[in-house]
Parts: sequence; C-alpha cells; structure tokens
Amino acid sequence: MAKMAVVADEDVATFFRVSGIKLSYGVKTAKEAEEIMWKLTDNKDVVIILTTEKIADEIKHVIDEISKRIYPTILVIPGKEGPIPGRVSPLLALVKRTVGVEIKL
Repeated sequence: MAKMAVVADEDVATFFRVSGIKLSYGVKTAKEAEEIMWKLTDNKDVVIILTTEKIADEIKHVIDEISKRIYPTILVIPGKEGPIPGRVSPLLALVKRTVGVEIKL
C-alpha cells in the first residue's frame, strides 16, 4: 500500500502526525534527516516524502541522489516560518521543464 512520509522539524512533523501521517519524523540535525531519508527510500511502500525547504537545503546532495529514482517522489514544502524568499518552487520548475510553459501564481 502506498504511503506518505514527512521529514521536518519537530513542530511540522507533529502537525502531520496529528493529521494522520504516521511516518512523520521530527529531526534536529541534517545528519539525522539524511539517515531517515535513506531509510524511507529503502521502504518500497513509501512513494512520497514531504520535507521542508530548510531541511532540503541542508541535505541537497541526498535529495538530488534520491530524485534520480522513480520512487519516492520528494516534495519540498515551506516550513513553519513560511516560504524562503526568492526560492523557486520545485513543482513549478518541474511543470515548466515538462510542459515548457511557466505558470505565474
């Protein structure tokens, strides 16, 4: 059965855990986030991993490596502080690259 997981700071992970996502991990260090990402990648049931922009920036090399695979798909979301100014949304960049059209929101 397909599952979703979250790797974020403790507050965001707790929100998702309360919302029903059991595989929600609150991390304090980049090393901890890396280890959990690789463990989740080995779990064939996990097809989507949500992580915050801050963590994604800290473990960019791991996310780039995992993104070469078909599964899991990693989605980067804003943290509790809100979106990082000037950061390009990975989802909009993917649409532009795939469709060839830029979407303005």
